[in-house]
Amino acid sequence: MKTFKIFSLLLLLVGSLSVASAQKLGYTNSAAILIEMPETKQADSQLQAFQKQLEAKGQQMTSELQEGYAKYQQDMEAGVLSAVQQKQREQDLAQKEQALQKFQQEAYQKLAQKREELYGPILEKLQKAIDAVGKEHGYAFIFDVSSLNFILFAEESDDVTDLIKAKLGL
Repeated sequence: MKTFKIFSLLLLLVGSLSVASAQKLGYTNSAAILIEMPETKQADSQLQAFQKQLEAKGQQMTSELQEGYAKYQQDMEAGVLSAVQQKQREQDLAQKEQALQKFQQEAYQKLAQKREELYGPILEKLQKAIDAVGKEHGYAFIFDVSSLNFILFAEESDDVTDLIKAKLGL
């Protein structure tokens, strides 16, 4: 679907070549700019710390579950569990396993939310800088070559990356 949109955009650009020839086009690599932004480095470290916290809790829950299974197996082999105790242990272990699965799903969601929380303002700041450069320098379009490099040739003078970096104070 994304490729279809890009090809549609290219066809639209080619179809309106006579109009576009008077328009100013530029390009940038937003991923390269993001890497240089100090806010990104700070967000990366915060996200890694948050991820490590979630991983530690998940590993603790996994260890507890494995120990519970091992103890259950040991008691079963020793024959010290009655049928009622065996059933109760199985239910407890099943609940712990469900809790672990639920935690893993929630951890994935929390990580995605944290990523959005940390990187959202950074991406907005970058977009505002791109918009400002576009308006100040009269660009009709500024393409981002970081996501899908479909620009096969471009004049270096049309690379607005340095202008955006300057706008961001990098």
